Amino acid sequence: MFRKTYGVVKEVLLSSTSHGIPNIIRSETLSLRLMWIIFTIISTGLCAFMIVESIMNYLSYETTSKIRVLSESTSPLPVITVCNANYLTTEYASEFLKNITFNSLSDILDYKFYNKAKSTLLMNPDLRMNISKFGDSYEKLILKCFLTFVNCKNENYWKYYYHPYFGNCYQFNSNLSNVLQVSGTGWDNGLNLILNLSLADGIEEYYPSSGAIILVHNQTMSPLSVNGFTISIGTETNLALSRQFKSLQPKPYSNCDGNTSDPNAFDSKLFKFMHSNSLGYDQKLCFDMCFQELIIEKCKCYHYFYAYFGDDYTSPCSDEDKCFNDLLNELVVNSKIINEICVPKCPLECQSMKFKKFNSFNSYLNDKLVENINKKFNLTGINRRDLKKELAALNVFYETLGYEEVTEKESIDFVGLLSNIGGIAGLFLGISVLSLVEIIELGFKILHVLIEIKIVEKTPTS
Repeated sequence: MFRKTYGVVKEVLLSSTSHGIPNIIRSETLSLRLMWIIFTIISTGLCAFMIVESIMNYLSYETTSKIRVLSESTSPLPVITVCNANYLTTEYASEFLKNITFNSLSDILDYKFYNKAKSTLLMNPDLRMNISKFGDSYEKLILKCFLTFVNCKNENYWKYYYHPYFGNCYQFNSNLSNVLQVSGTGWDNGLNLILNLSLADGIEEYYPSSGAIILVHNQTMSPLSVNGFTISIGTETNLALSRQFKSLQPKPYSNCDGNTSDPNAFDSKLFKFMHSNSLGYDQKLCFDMCFQELIIEKCKCYHYFYAYFGDDYTSPCSDEDKCFNDLLNELVVNSKIINEICVPKCPLECQSMKFKKFNSFNSYLNDKLVENINKKFNLTGINRRDLKKELAALNVFYETLGYEEVTEKESIDFVGLLSNIGGIAGLFLGISVLSLVEIIELGFKILHVLIEIKIVEKTPTS
């Protein structure tokens, strides 16, 4: 039995496609056999080491990024949301501020007075019903508007938007069904605005800063999802834009969670709410809404600093509310709240688009020009206007009509892993997938020998 089994094993090994073991068996001298044994052991060790390295590299889930710059003949303009940096700007607001007191200069400088006035306004239901009267009207804020030399002052180009932090804002090109396109670059192929950022008498003394807030985003996103940038009074700001589209690999290759454009992809109330209200999903906005949920749950009020889409039955929080301030401090110092409560509710998107912004500035309206305007229109005495402290200009345009596309790909996918293992095994041991079939063949032959022996043993001898 042993000899027959040994013969079968030897026959299969001698015909094997691997090089080490057949040559060990075929070697006629001890020295050659020892040489083949040593090199076979070394090759097997190196092969095992490199295969383990390949598997470890695969399980590290590394990615490579491909960046392409693609060209277009026309590009869609983004939504430009324009807000006065001051929430309260009108004479109506000036009368309201006369009833708000402050204790020290620091209350003005660190915005305590501003926040107190705002929370007092929002906590009064009657005043809250007339909230738009406290901020700029469209006619006052947007003094001039041109798009590639076409007058866009017409209100059909604009839409009112109430921002919880900045108040009255106005959006240009927000109609998703009729997105405006441009076919050139530079300021003469973009949006040119002159903004009136003046404040009613009696308001300037309460604000440490002034200017405008500009929010740039696409038509499917909420202004609450982006951070604004400021433009100063008396300056002309040139804002050159370019677009970047990014596509990341989902977990475990990155922290993103897959297809967030599908409203049914995640079982999260906030996630589904954002899709059902056409807000355009964004983790930043989802986090803000999550914080707002916590404030409402614990303090029974909402805070204007975070996005709120609830009803009027929930009252705003006072800035002096102890529950709110304690919770806000906890949100700042305790990252567990974000990781344990908000992250499960707010998946990170893998597909994203952002506008890259490049700013340049120059002075707008010199003193001599302002003086000539006052003389020409006979603006003297209390009617004299210091336009340099009231107006600002903004030019928004594309630096390039093309866009940057960043896509991630696995550094090693499963096919690549198999190729690496096959290449290493072939290089060091000379084996392939078919070499594994030889092991199966050996098993079948040994089994066949054992069956034959059993049959012979059971056959009666005559």
